[in-house]
Amino acid sequence: MPDAKTDPRPLETAEWTPAPCDLCGSRTTLRLGTRDYTVRGRTSDFVMVFEDAVCAICGFVFAAKRPDTAFLMNYYRDAHIGHRGGELHFDSEARLAAVESRVPNGGRIIEIGANDGAFCAALTEKGYEAFGFDPVEADEAADVDKGFVGDGETQIAEPHSADAVIAYYVLEHVTDANAWLSEALALLKDGGVLILEVPNYATHPGDALNPEHLLHFTPRTLRELLMRHGLEPVDEGAIIPTVRYGQAIAARLVDRKKASKPAEPSDAYFDGGEAAISEARHAYKLARAERTARTLAAHAAATLAQEADPTGKTSVFIWGANEYAERAAPLLAEHFADTQVVDKSDSKIGTPFPGLTPPIAHPDCARDARSRIFLLCSPNWNTQIARDIAESGWDALAVIDAVTGELIA
Repeated sequence: MPDAKTDPRPLETAEWTPAPCDLCGSRTTLRLGTRDYTVRGRTSDFVMVFEDAVCAICGFVFAAKRPDTAFLMNYYRDAHIGHRGGELHFDSEARLAAVESRVPNGGRIIEIGANDGAFCAALTEKGYEAFGFDPVEADEAADVDKGFVGDGETQIAEPHSADAVIAYYVLEHVTDANAWLSEALALLKDGGVLILEVPNYATHPGDALNPEHLLHFTPRTLRELLMRHGLEPVDEGAIIPTVRYGQAIAARLVDRKKASKPAEPSDAYFDGGEAAISEARHAYKLARAERTARTLAAHAAATLAQEADPTGKTSVFIWGANEYAERAAPLLAEHFADTQVVDKSDSKIGTPFPGLTPPIAHPDCARDARSRIFLLCSPNWNTQIARDIAESGWDALAVIDAVTGELIA
């Protein structure tokens, strides 16, 4: 946590309130563990403390306490880890195909969590009437309306006006899944389609348990939540998630009454509770092991950099201002005087980075360096970034994958 004597940046804290299970409403939980982070934003630092639990009745995994909406709004405006500035981390063509096959051409689509509006623009080019909504207020999101869905106050559009509502990696962030879903479905026409992607806790618990996620869905819990709200899954298993750690589902609104007053969970869902609890505990252990592995990878990457230049005189560029960079940066700064984090996101460039003196810069700053070492921090695009570096003509003593701790070139 930053020292108030040496770091004058404001420290934001939340009011954390106990919450029931979003799937069955039970307040009986089994503790999984606690995760605490201090996330460095553009102007403030944010203290995040997650008391991870599994519902003792149905097996849903969630944060047993939730932060207040005002804190979250400030956080997402100031510190949200976005993927903006031209480095899309999802398969945009696959995402377009999933929409086109389920929504009539020319239909009205509302995207919740639209980030900078890039996907809405792609939908518009395909002939849809697309509208985006996001709480992030970075400059590159200026054309997207701002605010939270699920706060009971935000008015996005006319009720029952959308042929489709889409949300990619949003639901896991909300403080109340039922309130969020009810407000999202209020925008949808009867028979309209909801398309969601969220992290898959069953297959990628380490990615699901990040410093922003409150709710952790498996295919079983996600499907049950939608069915309780009057949605009927369509083409189950046919949508390929567009992010490696995700899961995707499309569902049609068939019961308007349940959209606002969800039904009780099914008997079949409760019957799977005991097995789900066991699986949740196992996944949580795997996630902890994965976090340990990521720390070891950072140390391995730093060692490779030192082996490439034992003198420490080379300029080191850590590509990607994210959690991988936060692990690697202090290790590299101990050996290399010129260590800098670079990123293409306009919302990050010029902002401080934990443990380093230089602010985050655009990767083009590497052009003027006499010698270079690159550490690449993207879980999805390191191969492409390495190719871009090679095509740029920038000679490098080493190009290292900070995610795996291995040498790329």
